[in-house]
Amino acid sequence: MPYPRDARRRAMMTLLAGSTALAGVMAAGLALASSSAPLGGTPITGALLREPQAVTAVDGVTSATLTAKAAVTRIAGRRVVSTVFNGEFPAPTLVVRPGDLLRIADVNQMPTDPTNIHVHGLHVSPSGHGDNVFVNTPAGHTFVNSYRISKNQIPGLYWYHPHRHMYADNQVSPGMAGAIVVKGSIDEIPGIRDRRDRVMVFQRAQVGTDGRVVTPPLDTTKMHTYINGQLQPVIDIRPGEIQRWRIANAQGDSFLRLNMGGRTFWTIGTDGNPEPRPVATDTMLIPPGGRREVLVRGGSPGTMGLTTLGWGEGPQTVAPAVLATVRSAGIPVTGEQLPGAIYNLPDLRTQTVAQHRDVTFSFVPLPDGSPQWAINGKMYDDYTSSTNLFQMKLGTTEEWTLRNTTTEYHPFHIHVNPFQVVSINGVPQKAIDYRDTVPIPPNGTVVIRQRFTDFTGRFVIHCHILFHEDHGMMAPIKVVR
Repeated sequence: MPYPRDARRRAMMTLLAGSTALAGVMAAGLALASSSAPLGGTPITGALLREPQAVTAVDGVTSATLTAKAAVTRIAGRRVVSTVFNGEFPAPTLVVRPGDLLRIADVNQMPTDPTNIHVHGLHVSPSGHGDNVFVNTPAGHTFVNSYRISKNQIPGLYWYHPHRHMYADNQVSPGMAGAIVVKGSIDEIPGIRDRRDRVMVFQRAQVGTDGRVVTPPLDTTKMHTYINGQLQPVIDIRPGEIQRWRIANAQGDSFLRLNMGGRTFWTIGTDGNPEPRPVATDTMLIPPGGRREVLVRGGSPGTMGLTTLGWGEGPQTVAPAVLATVRSAGIPVTGEQLPGAIYNLPDLRTQTVAQHRDVTFSFVPLPDGSPQWAINGKMYDDYTSSTNLFQMKLGTTEEWTLRNTTTEYHPFHIHVNPFQVVSINGVPQKAIDYRDTVPIPPNGTVVIRQRFTDFTGRFVIHCHILFHEDHGMMAPIKVVR
């Protein structure tokens, strides 16, 4: 449920001044490190890209214990103090299949802050011990989430992170996040099967000279974007080889605009939703929370940079930077082909619309001048446990017009069900374009359609710039029979 207003105000002041949890983490982390090697130092660049640890199913059950606590972890090869799961940056990759049971024990060993877990993009129940972001797990407590992965869950890349309102940004930004890979029929398609499959979790942090992750306010000129916890790693590929890259933007607030020297990315999935066939592009704009699955072919022997291009204005400015070096070397590979048809999702533009709705994102500063954002004029704490922005019927298709009245992009995200993008700023989408996170342009509109299937219950929509979400830009919705 929304949290009491006095608690919200206390948390707001905490967020503006810096996370209490991170402050405790730093002190505890330094104590942990006092008898061993020093923290910090010069970051290591140029190491071969490593994969996050993977947790796989045993007899159809993937079980993981995620302990959030003060930890000395490694970022860019340095010993660093931060708030992370299990002492890892990023957290382990959870691997499941449709029909499996995913069980996550969320162990909160942070000094003061509450938390919870959201499985971003998974089509699972939002109720009880499922993807229930209304759960509040206080410091010193454990909550066990249990998700039955639907038989119709689309294979692809998803991710998990804390979603406790007012604390999400300050828990995701230091590194509390990891990937979820759903295996399935798509993985057996010729042209995808037998390709080298690489998970790349992009996270952004500022590390101080004392080896501690810096709490807000942050200096963006001193922040770096890491891939699997590494700074500017080397991604190895053989000439002519085709690899599958699963890219997750697990940054709390920043966009990625990826480019590889003009070479082609062949997109086969967006936010876990497969394309009908590979789509060629040389630049990908990925919002916070967004994912892309692409096929990449190794070029002639040599190196090139995987970069994020300059993008955005004001507080959303992203400076251009080299994020990795792609090194093509070794015995050339010949004969590898791209897949043909991949997967056909239903075109909701052909279906009857049960309801049209408007969803407006706006900036509404509080009387004391502190920042606040709203959806349809209401902030998240304006709702009670029994009130919702919308109530939808199970099995129906709705069309929503997402409006942005601000000068910033707002990545719209909905839990449980993906949606189809119909148009952006009045321009119809030619292809069938499914996502779970879409940027609404400044002073612009996005029209989406979605069908509510399988699950009833209460969940949320929000801006996936987590600072905005924590400061009001989220609303509860409910699906009923």
